Amino acid sequence: MTFVKRAITTIVGLPLVILLVYLGGIPLLVVVAIFALVGLREFYLAFSKTDRAVHAVGYVATVGYFAAIYVFGAGYWLLIVLTLFIITVQTCLVVFYKKLPISECISIVYGFLYVPFLLSFLVLVREHTLGYYYVWLIFTASLGCDTVAYLTGSLFGKNKLKGSPSPSKSVEGLIGGVVGATLIGLVYGLAVSHFAADYEATQYIVLIAAVISFLGAIFSVIGDLAASAVKRHCEIKDFGNVFPGHGGVLDRIDSVVTVAPIVYMVMSVMVWFLVA
Repeated sequence: MTFVKRAITTIVGLPLVILLVYLGGIPLLVVVAIFALVGLREFYLAFSKTDRAVHAVGYVATVGYFAAIYVFGAGYWLLIVLTLFIITVQTCLVVFYKKLPISECISIVYGFLYVPFLLSFLVLVREHTLGYYYVWLIFTASLGCDTVAYLTGSLFGKNKLKGSPSPSKSVEGLIGGVVGATLIGLVYGLAVSHFAADYEATQYIVLIAAVISFLGAIFSVIGDLAASAVKRHCEIKDFGNVFPGHGGVLDRIDSVVTVAPIVYMVMSVMVWFLVA
């Protein structure tokens, strides 16, 4: 039954994701912002077990942060929003000193950095000059690594990751996931270089895609294990139940939020170095 639910969710959700990423612009930004808000609430509930008024600081900061991306794009304005957010949390700690534990403030800041901030790089990659070609690598690296790791681990996994947040995973599965995602990215780069009309923009995409996919796959594993560590700390199985058979928003994007900023940074540096 769980497999059927997962399959239906994937069949319905995947085309919508592809459409939104293809369109980019406001549709993608709005949906990513909504996912960020839902994921942030899941994170706060995992730590606090209930909604608290102080969580509104994180939600307001999320809306303001994505509004700044829409108006100004990537730049120092995003640092201003982050600074104001942290100062606001500090102010709450002082004003409500007797009622607000410092651990709550830490979870509020970490939750914002973990979900809305990291997830926003999906939008920033797409809105980059060459982002249309590279944004898909976020998904090939994260989902590709996860899928190939599962298959490899199921077939060949013998050495478990003892002492990790997810001890059921195997070393063979993780290696297979990284190698598989890198090969998928390499094939994608070859396809784009062959079919894309803009040769100048894509002449180095095979090399860049291979590097991005390799590093992205490694950080995809880190993102997955980090989410497992948070869930173990909070003693929960899933962050939510938004997606039948898959859990909550954070259960679905735990790798994406870690891969997206890696793609943005590697893409920006390599494109500037090779293409500019």
